[in-house]
Amino acid sequence: MPDNRQPRNRQPRIRSGNEPRSAPAMEPDGRGAWAHSRAALDRLEKLLRCSRCANILREPVCLGGCEHIFCSNCVSDCIGTGCPVCYTPAWIQDVKINRQLDSMIQLCSKLRNLLYDNKLSGVKACLRRKVCEQEEKYEIPEGPRRSRLNREQLLPKLFDGCYFYLGGTFKHHPKDNLIKLVTAGGGQILSRKPKPDSDVTQTINTVAYHARPDSDQRFCTQYIIYEDLSNYHPERVRQGKVWKAPSSWFIDCVMSFELLPLDS
Repeated sequence: MPDNRQPRNRQPRIRSGNEPRSAPAMEPDGRGAWAHSRAALDRLEKLLRCSRCANILREPVCLGGCEHIFCSNCVSDCIGTGCPVCYTPAWIQDVKINRQLDSMIQLCSKLRNLLYDNKLSGVKACLRRKVCEQEEKYEIPEGPRRSRLNREQLLPKLFDGCYFYLGGTFKHHPKDNLIKLVTAGGGQILSRKPKPDSDVTQTINTVAYHARPDSDQRFCTQYIIYEDLSNYHPERVRQGKVWKAPSSWFIDCVMSFELLPLDS
């Protein structure tokens, strides 16, 4: 019988047009990989631009009748008229914020900070040197550092001893996200709006551990949180254990890992 086996040193033939592309050359220190990642991010960001101002979308909204996406501020004057690109009628009930797209844009922003930051981050250092670097050398100061030290010293969490009631509607800071932050910070959610003179309020004897000791805020343990970017503004409450505070203040507290003072 004829021997149909190919010699061992012969390379298998590949049909024209199906040849695999060679892998991009990688620089010894890994910078080639970062360059390809930056290029991919740039291509993605071109798809995440507003159809009107051409900038990266901020609070992306679709008008419902068409597929064009805009920054929420860019179409505030188009509600009740039409899409500024294709002139499809746009009504207030059709305008919706695309939360998934907004999350993707925030993720791209974080990736950009990582890929384009001139400072050598801990992730970059580990990849380039191929060894595990000490995290503290590349730690972000202020809030993240305070959070780490607080955890290592087994101190109470940021919102330990604090209760929060979320009043009104929340669009810029979704209520579900705020609830998760309260829970992660050791706080508790109130289902009913607290009243300074109620018996239930007076029976709560917890103390806000992270409040500044020289501030009257140390006596406050219950916060009525509202979204300061919305039209809902509850009456001013700053009495004893119950204070009113905007959601932007709450986010700033999380970012700085500090129970920040509230303006009078």
